[in-house]
Amino acid sequence: MTIKIYVASLEAYNQGRMVGDWITPTDYLSFDKFRWAIMNATKNADEVAVHDYDGINLSNEYPDFEELYYFCHALEDSWLDNEVILAYAEYTGEELNNELIAKAEECYVGTFSSFQEYADDFADEQLHNTDDFLKNYFDYESHARDLEYDFMVCDVSNYNVAVFSNC
Repeated sequence: MTIKIYVASLEAYNQGRMVGDWITPTDYLSFDKFRWAIMNATKNADEVAVHDYDGINLSNEYPDFEELYYFCHALEDSWLDNEVILAYAEYTGEELNNELIAKAEECYVGTFSSFQEYADDFADEQLHNTDDFLKNYFDYESHARDLEYDFMVCDVSNYNVAVFSNC
């Protein structure tokens, strides 16, 4: 998933013209080159806003472009899937920065078809050395329902869920 933003000149927008372009932060090897791309796209506008985005959910049309640039590069370097990190960010409401990525990586448990699947696997591990007679009386559904309070469960594509511990 590639993150792109549409940067636009606010002065031109207020005059009824669209001056801007789509920019992909990870296409640039340095923040200075990224900043120059923004300046070129907006014709050196004094005020620049993000009017649209793809692959990311920005809550502010005036982001810190430097922080956004470094976040996109850190996202690309992460061992976690971008979608999983962005789902974690949306769930927690935390700012998109490198600390968020580190926290998501630290708390990540896995991606499953449902939380029930995770809870069942967890219960099976815990009950591994338990008598089979007792296992027959274990209530997996109730266990999953109770266990879910201790985790963050984020919807991701293909009807899967990403599970994070509350660390």
